[in-house]
Amino acid sequence: MDLFEQIERTRHLGELFLLWLWYHSDIDDTIFYLSDNSVLTLAIDNQIVLEAKLTEAEKTVLSGGAPSDSREAFEALRQGKCVSQAKFRVQRDEKEWVFTLNGARLEMSGLKIPALMTKAEDDKLYERQALIEEIDALVRGLYEKFLSVRLDKEGWKIEEENLLDWITRKSQGEE
Repeated sequence: MDLFEQIERTRHLGELFLLWLWYHSDIDDTIFYLSDNSVLTLAIDNQIVLEAKLTEAEKTVLSGGAPSDSREAFEALRQGKCVSQAKFRVQRDEKEWVFTLNGARLEMSGLKIPALMTKAEDDKLYERQALIEEIDALVRGLYEKFLSVRLDKEGWKIEEENLLDWITRKSQGEE
């Protein structure tokens, strides 16, 4: 199997990862514990994109306010749309990053990093690089946590049932 086929076979994992992040940010009050014992808060910011995979060009783009709390978002999920893209706000200690994460390619875009603390121009470059590497490591840590659940057959079966129940309840306006 060539690289392109491998990518296509696992493309859905990124979209499932975005849904999993959304679910846990909602039920766990935005708090995530990573395997390295770090704690962060993560929430969907002001944009989420849901797409139907079976019909072409059927896309729901929700933005402004709290789109991830809207009944429309959960109705789109209930109808089988996948989270293809979401804008996230991540906080760790006093630092905050905002970025959009694409599910199919797991690529980050529109990254806003925390304010720089250094005054010297040369040091600013290193600080920016360190902040970019830090958010990359945090997202990788979240993905590792997701994969550990996803690859555990029994654990995933329970998680999947909870996800489906959450979507049903939220699409019906419960909670």
